[in-house]
Amino acid sequence: MNRLFAFTTLVGALVLLGASSSAGAPITKQNGSTPVFKDFTSICAVPGYADFGSCGGDVTKFTNVKGRINAIQPKPDRWNLGISFTGLEPYAPYRLWGNQDGATPAPYVVGGFFVIGDGVADANGDLNFSYQTSNPNNLGFDLNRMPWNITIVTSYWSQQAIKVLNPDGTLYVPQ
Repeated sequence: MNRLFAFTTLVGALVLLGASSSAGAPITKQNGSTPVFKDFTSICAVPGYADFGSCGGDVTKFTNVKGRINAIQPKPDRWNLGISFTGLEPYAPYRLWGNQDGATPAPYVVGGFFVIGDGVADANGDLNFSYQTSNPNNLGFDLNRMPWNITIVTSYWSQQAIKVLNPDGTLYVPQ
């Protein structure tokens, strides 16, 4: 009887060990070399916004700011997004907004935005944000310079919202 109990315990432990080691593995592997998105658009380059905020009619303003979104899906219906920016003003404060209203953006019509986070660019002008969601469909972003809360780069106003591409949860952004 003790042998049967020991054998059953051993098999159960091995099953649990196998489940726990695969549970931490991501479902999708977009993190790193294949970003979901890597071309945030300067708000000044979006049609109708050349005179918006700090643009002053210059459609090339803020084109030095680069941003990318990496994604990993650690389990079904859960995506961890890493949103990073370079080319920002060092030590300046920024706010990252999300929008998932699914509407076609209209110039100067603002609705559906929520705060993802606030941060200060480092000495190199780099800044990172993290966001976790159970539904990334139609998710767009705006990076705003604080304290004025003025958009400098966007994926929302340029209509580059995230889409779920495959049943495996792979994400993409229409370019």
